[in-house]
Amino acid sequence: LFKTIYPEVNAALEDEEVEVNEWAVSWLRFLLCRELQVDNSLRLWDSYFAADAENPEDGLLLHPYVCLAILEHLQGTIIELSERSEMLATLHHLPLMDMDQIITQAQSIRDEVLARNLL
Repeated sequence: LFKTIYPEVNAALEDEEVEVNEWAVSWLRFLLCRELQVDNSLRLWDSYFAADAENPEDGLLLHPYVCLAILEHLQGTIIELSERSEMLATLHHLPLMDMDQIITQAQSIRDEVLARNLL
């Protein structure tokens, strides 16, 4: 899905031989708690756990789309970086972000993915 939605980011990472499993596994397995600053982690997790039982797609099921929204937010930075180590550092230590904006973008990405039947 990442390669389909953000081919430029994927190409930049591939050019520097940054494998997806070097960063994405941690993003998905640890729900970004290793990469995000504490304030951002708390806001994100609050959003996940506050999701209504009638609206579970806005809970933990939204997480892969949050990851995609973060990549969208960082795509200019990642594409401009010319060193493998800089790219990995950026992906492993994410900057402070407006998580409300990221969550809203994640919901939009999810809706677009479902509308286009990309899964």
